[in-house]
Amino acid sequence: MDRQLQLDAGNTRLKWRLVEGGAAVQSGFINNDADWQIILSLLLQEWGTVHSVAISTVSGNTRLGQLLRILSEATGVEPFIAKTQKNFAGLTVIYKEVERMGVDRWLAMLAAQAHTLHGAKVVVSCGTAMTVDVVDGQGNHQGGFIVPGIRLMKKALAVNTANLDYIEHPAEAMALGTVTSECINHGVLAMAVSLINETCLKWPGARLFLTGGDASLLQTHLKEEIEQVLIEELVLDGLSIAAGGQ
Repeated sequence: MDRQLQLDAGNTRLKWRLVEGGAAVQSGFINNDADWQIILSLLLQEWGTVHSVAISTVSGNTRLGQLLRILSEATGVEPFIAKTQKNFAGLTVIYKEVERMGVDRWLAMLAAQAHTLHGAKVVVSCGTAMTVDVVDGQGNHQGGFIVPGIRLMKKALAVNTANLDYIEHPAEAMALGTVTSECINHGVLAMAVSLINETCLKWPGARLFLTGGDASLLQTHLKEEIEQVLIEELVLDGLSIAAGGQ
């Protein structure tokens, strides 16, 4: 049975998934600040034969080159590298220069479009950056937003503002803060949640697709009337679609 390795190289971590016969059999991730090259090499030895490889990357050409070297040595196969396309699998991207759209956003929209063929969709990825994209009921991308993610917003305050309280603990509420750390944590969470709620309000009846490391945190604070689904591997699902249509 053919075995495909799927890789999503993001700004924070490298997500991986092994697929056999169209079904995922293993998945996981490696943080970018770990010895990811060594860990990936060891995992490849453990997995044995891999017949094909599909890659999504937004972490730069240097990282891609390192990935390709490791994969070439371990598998000997030519990987499929996903690239944003104007029209593909029922999705039309609004960008005139489609190559300027992050491939992870495109793949997430591809997966959402395949999941719900009819009706509008709001696709939100909650990672280092938070991206919000709207696709109408005909599969036409209407545009989107890109803002700092929750951790990046807090880091920006820590770097650029003196005498702040320790702010690394997770945001868990949106009530007014009574100490500085609460003001920061609750404030950045409220900003992210408000952006999603307001976008969905402008597209009544749209289905919300959430993915990314902070998706589950945000989901608990969104308006209850929003139809929503959290899919942790939405980008990899889109990668399967893109690689299948190459």
